Amino acid sequence: MPRTALGHFREDVARAYAIVAHARPLPAGTAPEQMLRSDLLRSAWMFAVGALDAYFCDAYTDLVAATIISKSRHDSMTLPEFFYNIRFPVRAILETPAVNLNWRWRMAARKMMERENVLSLDEVKKLFNKFFRDHHRFFGDLLDAWILHPQSKKRLLGITSAAYAGSSPAAQDAARRVAKVQLDERFDMIIQRRHDCIHNCDRPKMAPQPLVKGGTVIKVIEDVEFLVNRCDDHINVEFREFLRLCGCPEPIIRQAGY
Repeated sequence: MPRTALGHFREDVARAYAIVAHARPLPAGTAPEQMLRSDLLRSAWMFAVGALDAYFCDAYTDLVAATIISKSRHDSMTLPEFFYNIRFPVRAILETPAVNLNWRWRMAARKMMERENVLSLDEVKKLFNKFFRDHHRFFGDLLDAWILHPQSKKRLLGITSAAYAGSSPAAQDAARRVAKVQLDERFDMIIQRRHDCIHNCDRPKMAPQPLVKGGTVIKVIEDVEFLVNRCDDHINVEFREFLRLCGCPEPIIRQAGY
């Protein structure tokens, strides 16, 4: 799969970290100074969620375009029915400069997503799970490996990797159920706070919500990184399997990064 989506994500997350690093040492002795510092931390939070949104939009674009390009290179591939229901803007297909056919499909796919956003885990599942094999879908099927990952956090998945590894099978099953709920709740909160910042300047009620600790935002950025990095690893594996199951030969699969 093309690496553009992940490359841009890493650049954008680095910008979020840089904003936090700038905000942390700022003076906070007066009310205006406190508000300025908090607003910079809010900006970093919004950058992190924006990076997440852009990644999933770009990654979906890449899957769609790479599938069409692979089909054009190996016409006997059999695509699943859901793929034929993906709608492209006709203008994007007809008016994209014909640098080559592959470029045209990639630009058409980007046009398809340019007015969309992916700002919920349900939307991530809706877009990507169709490409994945049974029992390899976001997010429940992956929780065992994610909990055991060295970068997993209890605040995100409800249990430490060490505690999970030492648990009985029954306790691990219960932990996975808790992890699914906690993952959803954590990202609901992260994304909702971004909405509050954009739509009402972080003032969902009478006064702005407090945000004074840079560490709070660092944890948000880390959790966004964890989600995107684990998802990217999984998409890369599953997309190869998707093409293979569609009858795409290995040499064409290796070209899917166009």
